[in-house]
Amino acid sequence: MSPTAGTRGLVMTSASPPRWRSPFVRLVIPATLSVGLLTSCESAQDKLVRGFMETKACNGCQLVGARLEGAVLPGAQLRDASLREAQLARANLRGADLRGASLAASDLRHSELQGALFEGAYLTGTQFQDANLEGADLQGARSLESADFSGANLRNARLAGSRFFGPAGPYQRTERSHFYSVPSGGASLPRVDLRSADLKDAVLAYCNLQGAQLQGAILRDASLEGADLRGANLLDADLKGAQLEHALWVDGTRCGPGSVGRCAPEKP
Repeated sequence: MSPTAGTRGLVMTSASPPRWRSPFVRLVIPATLSVGLLTSCESAQDKLVRGFMETKACNGCQLVGARLEGAVLPGAQLRDASLREAQLARANLRGADLRGASLAASDLRHSELQGALFEGAYLTGTQFQDANLEGADLQGARSLESADFSGANLRNARLAGSRFFGPAGPYQRTERSHFYSVPSGGASLPRVDLRSADLKDAVLAYCNLQGAQLQGAILRDASLEGADLRGANLLDADLKGAQLEHALWVDGTRCGPGSVGRCAPEKP
């Protein structure tokens, strides 16, 4: 722009604006590079899960908090794997080998676990609501404390020697009353189907077994101290040697001291 004389002040005349040419640069990313960039964004656990879904084998793997809802993994090999807080609701894990695995606080609701192996597994706080565990082997599972088996199918399951409750003190009776303080930690097993299950020597102390189906179950020498058995069906169940002190019997009667193999009503 340049000033023009002979006028009041200055009059600016416009000059032709400079022409800037910006050449269009075409950026081409090789296919191999783009794939590499995408792959690098995948976490190590995502890669592990992807590989597991393909091979169904991940013994000793770290799968903490893994999202595997609805996964179809029959016969999966997961020995000694860490699956704490894993999301496995509605997963198909029939015949899976979960021996020694940690499934603490994991979600296995409505999952298919028929014939699965749980020997030495850590199942503290695991959610098994409405899961199918028919014929599963939970013998020697290390901890079932606070596990929730509400509505689960455990028919013909092997549970001999399993601990559904960790060490705790007995019920404490409040002076001049019939109320008891219940130790926390007992597994929740209301409405569970345990027909013909092997529960020999199992520790079911303080467990909620209201409405449980226990027809033909083997409960010989099992610890049912303080358990809630109200409404449970114990037809043909083998209770020889079972400890029933302080348990709530099927009709709501509190079992007293010396209740072994049968419920001796507590004296007022």
